[in-house]
Amino acid sequence: MDLNLDKLRKLRLTTEKMNSFLSIETIKLLDESYLKEYIVSLQHHIGATNIKVAASIFIKRYAFLSVIYLYTMTMNNKRLNISFENVSLETKDSSELWLPFFYIHRLELQPLEENRQQWRANSIEFLFKEHISPILNTLSNVTKVSKLVLWENIAVYIFWLYERVILEEVISHNIVTCAQEDYQFIISSTASKLFGDYSENPLARYYKGELGTTSRKRTTCCYSHLTKSQKYCTTCPHMFK
Repeated sequence: MDLNLDKLRKLRLTTEKMNSFLSIETIKLLDESYLKEYIVSLQHHIGATNIKVAASIFIKRYAFLSVIYLYTMTMNNKRLNISFENVSLETKDSSELWLPFFYIHRLELQPLEENRQQWRANSIEFLFKEHISPILNTLSNVTKVSKLVLWENIAVYIFWLYERVILEEVISHNIVTCAQEDYQFIISSTASKLFGDYSENPLARYYKGELGTTSRKRTTCCYSHLTKSQKYCTTCPHMFK
């Protein structure tokens, strides 16, 4: 199956540079001083009460790189090149909600290898250990925001991807995929080492229920109500007190 760019655009892939003041080459996010300046700028843009709130919202948006990557892995049996040098975060100045897109400079794809299980493990390690974990570590060091919040911000969108987006597509088009196997592997204890320096899978702690669950109460609060939107997520733990 070839890449469906229209579908990926709905998952926040872009094929154009926007060059707004909050657009950034992702390699710069590994520089602590540069990252702090960026998060402070984002804090002012979204009206966050403090830098921890801005950091949490940043990762909620950044989680869509995982969505784009995993959708491509599962539905197309292809691995996108999401090395830091190959990805930039693009956003429109007029976007009050700050919903950035991901621009991949070279849409390089590694096709499925003969041993899919090993190829999948390598692909997941490339996403989480090589890309997401360094971002989370740097962000947590700079802002002191809890990694528990950051990982759940990512987890909720991975659950949504496999339980809603991919599942609906598989059912409606009668597509044969490895979606359920991929999903269960991603949240399994055997995948722990693929996320970085973790003894346990940092996503698994947030997985409650069975495949197809439509709504999950969050364990942590993402602080979205502490921005100018002043809105709680529908699954926020504060809503269930």
